[in-house]
Amino acid sequence: MTGPYQQPGSWGPPPPIMPPPRKSQTGAIIGTVVGVVLMLGLGTWAVIGIISSRHSTEAGGTSTTRTTTSTTRAPRTSSTSSIRFAVNDCVWLDVKTSERVSCTSDKAALQINLVIPQSQKCADNDAYDSYGDGWYDGKLALRYCASLMVPKGQCVQLDLDDSGFVERASCSTTTPLASGAPNAKTYQVTDVVSSTNAKTACDKVPDTDDVWFYQSPKSGQFACLKRLGA
Repeated sequence: MTGPYQQPGSWGPPPPIMPPPRKSQTGAIIGTVVGVVLMLGLGTWAVIGIISSRHSTEAGGTSTTRTTTSTTRAPRTSSTSSIRFAVNDCVWLDVKTSERVSCTSDKAALQINLVIPQSQKCADNDAYDSYGDGWYDGKLALRYCASLMVPKGQCVQLDLDDSGFVERASCSTTTPLASGAPNAKTYQVTDVVSSTNAKTACDKVPDTDDVWFYQSPKSGQFACLKRLGA
């Protein structure tokens, strides 16, 4: 015998150690891809949401409010009439004179609210120059401040920029009356509204071109005027 007895396979180098089988990376890759896609999708929706929210806020804060501006009325003079009018008198004004009429007359165009010295201004008393009418008598050195007396649905002719002519007129009249000023314009009182703010009183009345105090600046009412034949 050349050596101790050997069992088959008990001698020789040990068998090689095999590494454990590698796990498939396919699932991890798929998971990573899905996560990235979800993150990108959520980010995109967030950006769209912010833009949409900002647009909605800006759109909601934008409004188109129509502001009616009253026509500037130049003061008129009346040197041919020496009649002294009193507060609450109703009148109509021709180019050269002023006439007192009954307040229930269909000729009543203005109602006098204030009588002051000519040296004073209606603008210093409830802003008559913006939402009423003012004129003065050259002989009496008195200034009159008045409001409109024309009822809703009826019309008046005004020559605001020149003589200050103010007369009741037919709503079908679009040319100056025979006794009127050449630049007279016809307006219809489309509504009489109550308000505490003259600037916005007629905002909801369509086609309002001018706003006047109605009867008195303290009445809380305003006449909304639409120009005819413009």
